[in-house]
Amino acid sequence: MTDDQGRGRARRDDARVRFAFGPVGRTRPCGMPTPPTHERLVARLIADARPVRPLWSPHTRLALWLVLQALTLGVAVEFGLRPDLGGHLRQPRFLFEVGTLVAAGAMVAAVALRGAVPGMASGRSTVTFSMALVSAAIVLVSLEPASTVRSAWGFMASGAQCLLCILGFSAIPWTALFVAVHRAAPLDPQLMGAYVGAAAFLFAAAAVRIACPIDEELHLLAWHMGPIAIGAALSAVAGARWLDRWHQA
Repeated sequence: MTDDQGRGRARRDDARVRFAFGPVGRTRPCGMPTPPTHERLVARLIADARPVRPLWSPHTRLALWLVLQALTLGVAVEFGLRPDLGGHLRQPRFLFEVGTLVAAGAMVAAVALRGAVPGMASGRSTVTFSMALVSAAIVLVSLEPASTVRSAWGFMASGAQCLLCILGFSAIPWTALFVAVHRAAPLDPQLMGAYVGAAAFLFAAAAVRIACPIDEELHLLAWHMGPIAIGAALSAVAGARWLDRWHQA
């Protein structure tokens, strides 16, 4: 092939590219002009762009959240109403009750933080194991001594006190974890909201189990375990409303 033939082929190839795509920056493939609305949208997006700060990894945020929860457990140990805490800490069943609640709360929090990052969601085995830990805690609580309710007013009064303590212990950790999930990109806002609530209330139930002096089965099931399910359900509603609103925005 001579030089003239090579230059002629190059000019023909260049002509084909121009015919197919048109001038760069003025038309799009297939020779179709870019709509003015598209150009205005791109210009507005560029004008509204702001520098963003990358999120910390889920492991880092989980570690910080667990430090916060350690402080809440410390408050329960220091200011709890249980006079015989030292003796209970030497009982394996009591330690297993508190330990399963703490372990389940940590795992569910990890699921929430990882699930809020697309492509990093935890597997079903992690969620299943967390549910198994919660079930184990319920079984252990049901093994506590059963007693008849002598006074409905006393049962409600002591239960209301524990419920308020659970709400108090869970308020700040729930807010912190909800904001951490909110800052990411949860694709299933309602489910992530449920995980956030379950994690916060599991730790709160562990803290109240340490602080509460009542070891009766009915009291523990109604006023310690029950709020976990209610808190997770209400948090799911909050996630569906606020996390989904953020996602749609």
